Amino acid sequence: MGRTRLLAFCAAVFWSAASFASDWSTLERYQQTISRPEFDNVLARVYCPSGALTNYLTYGTNSVTVFSTLEKTNELFTLHFSTSVSSNAHPALPAFKRIALDPGHIGGEWARMEERFFQRGKDRPVQEAVLNLIAARLLKTRLEAVGIQVFLTKDNFEPVTDKRPEDFRAQAEREITALAQFDTFPPVEREAARADAIRKRAEQLFYRSSEIAARANLLNERIKPDLTICLHFNAVEWDEIQNLVDDDRLVVFVHGNYLAGELKDDDQKERLFSKLLENSRRDELAAAEAIARAMAKATKLPAVQYGPSSGAIRVGENPYVYARNLAASRLVNGPVVFLEPYYMNSRVVYQRIQMGDYEGMRDVDGVPMKSIFREYADAVADGLGKLIAPQGAH
Repeated sequence: MGRTRLLAFCAAVFWSAASFASDWSTLERYQQTISRPEFDNVLARVYCPSGALTNYLTYGTNSVTVFSTLEKTNELFTLHFSTSVSSNAHPALPAFKRIALDPGHIGGEWARMEERFFQRGKDRPVQEAVLNLIAARLLKTRLEAVGIQVFLTKDNFEPVTDKRPEDFRAQAEREITALAQFDTFPPVEREAARADAIRKRAEQLFYRSSEIAARANLLNERIKPDLTICLHFNAVEWDEIQNLVDDDRLVVFVHGNYLAGELKDDDQKERLFSKLLENSRRDELAAAEAIARAMAKATKLPAVQYGPSSGAIRVGENPYVYARNLAASRLVNGPVVFLEPYYMNSRVVYQRIQMGDYEGMRDVDGVPMKSIFREYADAVADGLGKLIAPQGAH
């Protein structure tokens, strides 16, 4: 990831295998809605620049068939192309009227399990879920003031999923037992290591896979927004004694860049096709770039720099915007923008978090600053600007 490597408690966990069971029949409505050149172009630029998906594809005269295996066995779906190319010479800006805010992570009693918690001495603990929810509530108020319908996927510290870690113990036992990583341990150590690994895997299946899938289901089946914004805070690796760092950066993610290893999974192939064919990428990128410009102006943060092995690639014109195959955006229909400003373990950010939310300006290292939560919320609202439908619009 270039000069940054994320802590265990940063949003990298959204690379989880959380998914829905694929239903390729839902893609039938997209037959003859996209031409072969358009399909190839967006696949190469956004969804799979590595070309890994093409290993599973066979092109016909005016169609493409996707298979489960590299040997082209087990046909999954055939897409028939349109014979005409759509014109996007002067695309209109989107006008979002229904916006969903997804404050990341569960928090509360689950924060330590999620590894989204740290505390220095007797200072106030830092729970990322708390920070995300404060910013989401403030942003909701800002957007509602201009007539936008705003929905929160959660407004407390309870899971959205009705599952709990114990519900995944049997699956965790199967997965861990199948691994060979503990086979060379002495018997007593092997037993202890497997027991701990089973506990950890059951927890991950709960707060990564099940929780993300439950939020996606809420968004797709009930809320059905014009735009979903996932709010997070970021972090950078620190030393063993948790010295605060001076670095602080900003990144905004859109969906894309499926990797070869991920495409071995047929569910991920189906989601790639679904996201590509729903044609939400233009509105998604417009929202991401608008928010990124406003956040960069408000925070004055440099962009995170991701290297070629990071799983993230630059897209569009804005240096802060990357495409990445995050489960939180993969499973959600429509445009999804995933925000990660601020390193929580940055020296200045940590001071601002300790100060909590407040009105007006306060001194931070000799610089007058807004509450970090209001800076975050105001920047997102300002960035959306022309992209939100005016009050009374129908």
